[in-house]
Amino acid sequence: MTAEDAGEILAPVGMPAPRLTPLRDPDKILAREDFAAEIRRAWAESQESFLLIGRYLTAAKDRLQHGEFMAMVASDLPFSHQTANKLMSVARFIESGELPPNSLPNASETCYQITTLTVEERAQALKEGVIRPAMRREDILQFKRRIRTPSHDNMETERHRLEAERDRLLKRLNEINQALGALDGAGEDMSTEG
Repeated sequence: MTAEDAGEILAPVGMPAPRLTPLRDPDKILAREDFAAEIRRAWAESQESFLLIGRYLTAAKDRLQHGEFMAMVASDLPFSHQTANKLMSVARFIESGELPPNSLPNASETCYQITTLTVEERAQALKEGVIRPAMRREDILQFKRRIRTPSHDNMETERHRLEAERDRLLKRLNEINQALGALDGAGEDMSTEG
């Protein structure tokens, strides 16, 4: 990989380069404010880290020979193919510019859940304030359950539709049974005549 390739991965067009600066030694921190500042900084940098990992994975998949990427993930990395795919999905999503990185949470799994929303669902989640930096994975899961689960009104409409279809089918079944009975009766009449 050339230095130019590395620069492209670290800071693709439209994306800020990750900071990834060393944290202060926790043994040397005494004040609450200082702990909070370091924790917030590490939390913010965690998003940059998983985006960087996703970018490296995407570049590796694009540039390694067939089979090498899968072998690398299976043998050389501390996570599964599923995790690799999620990290690449998040990186591609962020790089697409559909949502600005500063509106997203710092947890990779929460960001991945956002990528599983349709364009319309993402617009609704943004409008409702579900997608925000402080969101949790549970927030997006609850949102998905709420909008994807049929409402009570829809369930009642479906129930009425199914009941009407059942009644129609029972009526038709009764008509068929009567017709069969009539045929059976006509058949018996013919057999007694002979």
